[in-house]
Amino acid sequence: MLGGMRILVTGFNPFGKHRKNLTERLAREADGRRVGGAVLAGRVLPTEYRRCERALARALRETRPDAVLLFGLAPGRKRLSLECVALNVDHSEKADNAGRRPWRRPIDRRGPPLVESTLPVDRLHAALRRARLPVTVSYHAGTYVCNHAFYVASRRARGARVGFVHVPEKMSAARLRRALEVLVKSIGRGNSR
Repeated sequence: MLGGMRILVTGFNPFGKHRKNLTERLAREADGRRVGGAVLAGRVLPTEYRRCERALARALRETRPDAVLLFGLAPGRKRLSLECVALNVDHSEKADNAGRRPWRRPIDRRGPPLVESTLPVDRLHAALRRARLPVTVSYHAGTYVCNHAFYVASRRARGARVGFVHVPEKMSAARLRRALEVLVKSIGRGNSR
């Protein structure tokens, strides 16, 4: 089922007081890998609303993926969070890496108020649990740059399934790599949520 499937894996560069971002390393290591027959393309997105959107558009053009798996750092969380929904809003009191603090600004004035993950969230959740990885389901990705990327990818990745995973800051790189493998293998199985 996974034969020839192309999956774009994204992470973000460090931001704010966080000097490293596990998701950046994950995306770099994923680039060019094969997992269960799927070919991965890894890209690092800037933690900036505007530049992230441009980088994502370029990555989608270059890779023409069948699925997009976005990862972002979630300080304070204890488990991997499979996001169900991206909201059509940028809003943050903390600045992005370019110093922007958008206030209740729509991402796309003509777009829907929200978009749902098109990856099989329930199946991914079950697979991560079977692999004994800490996981939960989260009902939206916030309103910071992670949400922006999730919303934009969902609207622009024509024909590709899209989902977002928030990663605990204290998760080891080895466990995160294992989670990626489990997710990639699960994406190719069936089409139901």
